[in-house]
Amino acid sequence: MQHTDLRNSSLFRQAGWRIIPLLIVCYMFSYLDRINISFARLQMETDLGFSDATFGLGAGLFFVGYIVFQVPASIVLKRLGARRTIAGIMIAWGVISFMFAFVNRAGVFCALRVLLGIAEAGFFPSVLFYLGIWFPQRMLGRVTSWFLVAIPFSGAIGGPISALILERMSHSTYMAGWKWMFLIEALPPILFGVIVLARLDDGPQTARWLTPAQRDEIVSALRPSNTGSMPADNGIFSVLRQRVVRIMIVICFCQAVCNYGIVFWIPTLVAQVVHTTPATIGFYTAIPFLASIAVMTLNAWSSDRHAERRWHLAIPLATVAASLVAGFFLQSYGLVALCLLSVALAATLCVTSMIFTLPGLFLRESELGSGLAWINSLGALGGLLGPYGIGWMRDHLANPMAGLLLVAACALMGAAVTLLLPVHRN
Repeated sequence: MQHTDLRNSSLFRQAGWRIIPLLIVCYMFSYLDRINISFARLQMETDLGFSDATFGLGAGLFFVGYIVFQVPASIVLKRLGARRTIAGIMIAWGVISFMFAFVNRAGVFCALRVLLGIAEAGFFPSVLFYLGIWFPQRMLGRVTSWFLVAIPFSGAIGGPISALILERMSHSTYMAGWKWMFLIEALPPILFGVIVLARLDDGPQTARWLTPAQRDEIVSALRPSNTGSMPADNGIFSVLRQRVVRIMIVICFCQAVCNYGIVFWIPTLVAQVVHTTPATIGFYTAIPFLASIAVMTLNAWSSDRHAERRWHLAIPLATVAASLVAGFFLQSYGLVALCLLSVALAATLCVTSMIFTLPGLFLRESELGSGLAWINSLGALGGLLGPYGIGWMRDHLANPMAGLLLVAACALMGAAVTLLLPVHRN
């Protein structure tokens, strides 16, 4: 038995090295194309006459399309399979991101943000499903966390790159620097969409790099703990009757307020506490994202080691609330405030990396696909409230950092609601 377990672990490691690095790169560009407007904000507001509220609304409107098309995307996933769905989504969002270079007024900006949300709607659930058909439940905390290091990597790498493009191309005689940024950063998703089609397999059963015996071994190891197949048609609304799904939607909502409220505004917030050049702001912005990588990994490792999920969600959410409140009151102390923003972002991304390891513990095989779609889609409403709420508060309140208190309140609510979840089974 021990020999079989070791052999299984070796196969899963091979699968991890083949699958996860590529998915990390794909999600890096997904996340970058989602948040790169945060780096372009100042130039776009100057060139196009946007207010902070308009920018916050456009940032949040991404989630209108994202929410509305989340469940339809799960139907596409069932029809096409994860590999084709992921590739198609990447190519579509690359094309739409390219079109941002031609924005000339607020209406076009907002419409493209909605379209980008529609294009990306099925990406995250498709990747979660894909990981679920390749790795057993006991590994999903670590595997999901490894995949989601794409978020801090995207900010840590994409932030400085975006800032450099904006600065270097701002004097271009052809286009504004922010237009160059959108054009350049739209190309990699299209390329990697093609690579996904060529590189990934539909699942262990059809993996070309495994022998027939190895395929059977992986499928056998997965069968006791994973879904291993597409969700059955039990009605997409029936899963909403379950209390645990409704709790998860609230937690996901609070997480989205924290995640996107901080991420969309972090270049602005960093500039508020550290006064320097735009290019240097891009490098300062990388600090919170780099800190998040280590913290996310440690939190996921601890969660898997102790077979515990609730407290590994609740404690980071409470940490977000505490650090943002402290950051608000200490905003005049630049480096201290930057450290507190780093703590808040790292704790937020801990929640992001853990939250979708929970539905598979409580939902049956036939419910998991629609359950993930509803949790991710309705929870994503927080992605509209967070960016817009901060933008509105910056325009209408005397203190430009007041939006941090809105995010802190949602984080505290999320921590409390998380403790209502039942203790999960191993």
